[in-house]
Amino acid sequence: MTESSAPGLEEQRQPLLSARAIGYAAAFGAGALLVVALGLTFPIPGINVVTDPRESFVTLGGAFSGPIGAIIVGILAGILEPGAPPPVSIVAHFGGALFMALYYKFLIWPLRERRIPSLVLWIVGVLIYYELVVVPLFTIGLVVFYPDPEYGGFFGLLVVLWGAVIPEMVLTMIITTIVHAAVPARLRRPNW
Repeated sequence: MTESSAPGLEEQRQPLLSARAIGYAAAFGAGALLVVALGLTFPIPGINVVTDPRESFVTLGGAFSGPIGAIIVGILAGILEPGAPPPVSIVAHFGGALFMALYYKFLIWPLRERRIPSLVLWIVGVLIYYELVVVPLFTIGLVVFYPDPEYGGFFGLLVVLWGAVIPEMVLTMIITTIVHAAVPARLRRPNW
């Protein structure tokens, strides 16, 4: 039996807001919050920003819970941000979770039976998540709250942050790709 013919996996329209999506969002958002609350963050040398494994929770939570879930994941992932004002982190994490919800549902999920292409697309999605969504949104927020950054404004700070998040991005790619490969389709379907 293929994944698409497995019971409950046939294509059907899901409600934008469901108990299952809220549950996924709350669980993954709580995981991200717990990472920060437990102090599992590491300062990035030379800049007042931290790196941590919470993006694994944000990317998976957004992918599985959808746009409404992305709000919950973004709030929980950003509310205790130690390296910036919480609104900066909330907006960046919400934007990232929303991106992953859309990217996953419309690009990755349709390829669920083609494991290698879907895993490659997932890795590309995590790269886009960091480099074109979360880091730029975070940088915009920092420049708004700290209008005279020592790195010469938006582009200077953006370049510094792009380089600084590479280890975190690679870790997120590895962890989330393993989850994506190991978890059965019925548990990783988009819930919206």
